[in-house]
Amino acid sequence: MSFPETPPTTDLFAEDLLAGEVALVTGGGTGIGKELALAYADHGADVAIASRSMDHLEPVAEELEARGANACATTVDVREPDEVDAMIETVLAELGDLSILVNNAGANFLCPAEDLSASGWRSVVGTILDGTANCTFAAGEHLIDRGGGAIVSMGATNSVRGAPYHAHSGAGKAGVHNLMQTVAAEWAPHGIRANTVAPGVIRTEGVTDVMGEAVAEQVIEDDLAADRLGTPADCVSVALFLSSPAASYVTGSYYAVDGGQLLAPTPV
Repeated sequence: MSFPETPPTTDLFAEDLLAGEVALVTGGGTGIGKELALAYADHGADVAIASRSMDHLEPVAEELEARGANACATTVDVREPDEVDAMIETVLAELGDLSILVNNAGANFLCPAEDLSASGWRSVVGTILDGTANCTFAAGEHLIDRGGGAIVSMGATNSVRGAPYHAHSGAGKAGVHNLMQTVAAEWAPHGIRANTVAPGVIRTEGVTDVMGEAVAEQVIEDDLAADRLGTPADCVSVALFLSSPAASYVTGSYYAVDGGQLLAPTPV
């Protein structure tokens, strides 16, 4: 029996699920981040998107507004605390509030650990871990002042096992998971929830370019309980749930969206 495709969130959640909320999605111009931003707009939130390139952001901002959301697009290098502070100020100035932070900005490349340079390590870990920390701490000041909110960070399943050829990414994502657990515990008295969504192999343009179809099919055959790669929709539905009142008693959790990749292979 095959695993069906995850339906669009518009088929699963109420149209006004996030009415009155303001969401910020880093890395919101492409891939999973773009789909996250559009889904938040579809369910009533105003949406800010940020990345290093405005070229990616402007078309998405136009689509967000076409879907009825007030939109804000701003450039940021999440590795730089001053730029992150400026991003938060821009969102507050243009949209008036911030109640949901989605830490989605990422970086990665394949490299054996013995060949990984210091600059390569800093580039990936700086974006994934330092960037998530910078955004979380900057947004957290506002969320504490306003009396609550939700933080959803995009992790990865390579954070809880060895990550061959992804030492930098795996280590960074492991730090993200720990950070979310820590702020979930510390900030619970302020009404702030923090959770991690951990995708496995998701079929995006970047992943397909790196893997190629032959490798993708091998992953499906050898590594997945499901019989397909994941799609952005698989991640979007979980993130939307965690941002919503439906998850008001969920914090510090880790949601693997991996088609069973973390499971031990079934013996034959």
